[in-house]
Amino acid sequence: MSIPKELESLVAHEFGYPLSAAQIEYGKKNYNKLSSEEQNQVYKFFEGSCNKYLNSKSYDSSKTDTLGHLICCDWMGMCGTSGWVIFLIILIVLLCLAGAAAAFWFFYYKRKMGGRDEEKEIESTVNTANTRHDISVETY
Repeated sequence: MSIPKELESLVAHEFGYPLSAAQIEYGKKNYNKLSSEEQNQVYKFFEGSCNKYLNSKSYDSSKTDTLGHLICCDWMGMCGTSGWVIFLIILIVLLCLAGAAAAFWFFYYKRKMGGRDEEKEIESTVNTANTRHDISVETY
């Protein structure tokens, strides 16, 4: 099994080999031009090597400008999500839950249990002392 000729110049080195930004862009651009069948061939060709790379010091050092990172992470998507991204997702979810709890307390629970904070007396402009019906408004 072989890889396309456009990518052979990049993969002639070890996975820890540093690449320039231009080489990385060149590799990404040419890999995206490949058909899905050719991309599957590249995946099968490098699958074993990438498993070794993921256990190497070069991967553990988090360098993103190496040949191994280009092949295994950018091309094949074998690298996982970083810890910071997971932390930010959890933080956003907790903030949403806190906002929902505050909205519940403010709009529902506070109104249901205590009503308004300040009670205002309602003064009637009509004189009800002369009426025969003695209905208290306070009981309603």
